[in-house]
Amino acid sequence: MHGGKGKRAAIIYFPGRVSRVKIEAALDSALGTLSWEPTLWFATTPEETGGLQALRAVAQNATHILVAGGDGTVREVLDALAREEITNVTVGIIPSGTGNVLARNLKLELNNVSTAVKRGLLGNRYQIDLGLAKVIYPNGDRAELYFSVMAGLGLDAKIMQNTSKRLKKAIGWVAYIDGGLRALPTLFEKMLVTVDSKEPRKLKLVSLLIGNAGWLPGNISLMPDAKLDDGLLDVAAVGPRRFWNWIDFWGRVAFANENIRPNRIGRQLMDATANVKTLENLTGAKIRVMPEREVHLQLDGDAIGLVTEAQFEVVPKAITFRL
Repeated sequence: MHGGKGKRAAIIYFPGRVSRVKIEAALDSALGTLSWEPTLWFATTPEETGGLQALRAVAQNATHILVAGGDGTVREVLDALAREEITNVTVGIIPSGTGNVLARNLKLELNNVSTAVKRGLLGNRYQIDLGLAKVIYPNGDRAELYFSVMAGLGLDAKIMQNTSKRLKKAIGWVAYIDGGLRALPTLFEKMLVTVDSKEPRKLKLVSLLIGNAGWLPGNISLMPDAKLDDGLLDVAAVGPRRFWNWIDFWGRVAFANENIRPNRIGRQLMDATANVKTLENLTGAKIRVMPEREVHLQLDGDAIGLVTEAQFEVVPKAITFRL
């Protein structure tokens, strides 16, 4: 990339999670003698967590937005851009969160600010889909919320709700284990799930995941075929009934996905031996979920609260990243 006339970077950053000094040094190195407009800086606050900052950046003619924060901050920025149908800016990530799940699925380096800045400003353009969650709360209120990685109903959302923010900051994604213990005992939920125009299915499960991307920290994947740009959402119904079902579950989502599934024969073997009482995968562009009772919902790790119904739709090629 040469020149830079009319180009302007905006940095949206989570104070305390990343060093502004390091980002400034990386910016100087990446842009060099390019004639970009002065960089804009927007710190997030507990009240303004990224979305408003993104809109202010666009209003001040930003063409490249760099988000230095975790999945929650990234989601807020993408939600604001998608909600206003802003397509003339690109987005880059300086991974600075607990899980950095979107960054992992984009195969970004997690601990190199210089590389993140260079790729986020000057890298190749790559369009990704977003998921749109249309939810109904117990009081009847409705909301539409965008997500980039994964939505969850049931146990995983309850874990997000119970995970300490202080502990997340101190020990990273391992803090979710503490949240999991706080979410015990595990309760099964019954949900009526409709994929596209197919017949509704009544599922008994612990968690229902709707993914735009499939890989989690620790090389775990409940939806190994999920892709950020395929125009589809992947579904994982997690419902191990017995102890041995849990053994099968963890073997599938961890070791087997990484070591057996990449091989064609291994994939066929895994598919042939799949047990719906352990893990069932579905795929579609529109997923409607009607739980038997109100359940917790999370989007990209953000606890949204209790909902009585949710519909998830894919929004193809909604955001352009630089990688």
